[in-house]
Amino acid sequence: MTRQAEASKKTKDKIVKVARELFIKKGYSETSLQEILKAGEISKGNLYHHFKGKEFLYLYIIEQDYLQWEHQWKERESHCENAIEKLYDLTNFSFQMNFNSPLIHVAEEFFASAFKSKEVIERILEIDSQYSKVIRNILEEGNHDGSWSISNLDLTTQIVSSLFY
Repeated sequence: MTRQAEASKKTKDKIVKVARELFIKKGYSETSLQEILKAGEISKGNLYHHFKGKEFLYLYIIEQDYLQWEHQWKERESHCENAIEKLYDLTNFSFQMNFNSPLIHVAEEFFASAFKSKEVIERILEIDSQYSKVIRNILEEGNHDGSWSISNLDLTTQIVSSLFY
């Protein structure tokens, strides 16, 4: 990685860290880009180099959180012996992650206000689809290992997913 790329990554990480802290402290709508810039001693140009605006900055944070969630889930899932155990553990894991997430109230506020652009909606739907894929994989595994017999995986995935997220 070049020195310029390293500096750019460091700046982006700083923006994300400062924004995360402010979103947790003040909420999504009460945190302004100006406050993020001031708290992080970041120029407006640097912020807009990395993010189109506050919505996209928050979306990035959500996407990074999903990647962390996915990594932790894969580690936990590897210790489960069958689909029933995976579904049970996914329930516990999701509850723990949501309950312990300081951004959960911010996410609710964001989702209530953020559906202004097609790109935002598409990115949120992509995140949702990733969670649904985890559930669908468990349901398919249960069909294969005899844990259950589900004839309509699409509908069942939608129903089960709605219970989680």
